Amino acid sequence: QVAEAVAEPLLGTRRVTLVASGGSSELGVSRLPTEILEVVTKLPAAVEALTGVSVTQ
Repeated sequence: QVAEAVAEPLLGTRRVTLVASGGSSELGVSRLPTEILEVVTKLPAAVEALTGVSVTQ
């Protein structure tokens, strides 16, 4: 459900521009899955910090 909510805004996207900021051997579109996983992984802690509600329990 979390991954779906994170990905939903991209449904209407026609073009994605990726900007590499260094520090990784991955570049371009091959970096996208890693970026998505990082967002999904960090999201529960961010929600809890902002709301005080744990979404992992």
